[in-house]
Amino acid sequence: MHTPYEVAFKYEISNEMFASISGFISRNYHYPYYDAPEEIRAIDNEINEIYHKLPLENDYDKNVEYQKRLIELWHRVKEITPQPHR
Repeated sequence: MHTPYEVAFKYEISNEMFASISGFISRNYHYPYYDAPEEIRAIDNEINEIYHKLPLENDYDKNVEYQKRLIELWHRVKEITPQPHR
């Protein structure tokens, strides 16, 4: 059994990851992301779904599952996005 603090901590980490991925996408593509590859748009939709599900979950294991998925999506976004020209 996990304490409410542990559940809240996982929830906050997931929210920070959501903000990082969303921020990265918005810095590299112009909203509403018409110039983005289809996979980026799909990832953006998926992280938004996770973001809306997170407050409904008061379950440590479910939050860990969401967090692992956000990490996978974060790595995929960074692979897809071209490096800026220098």
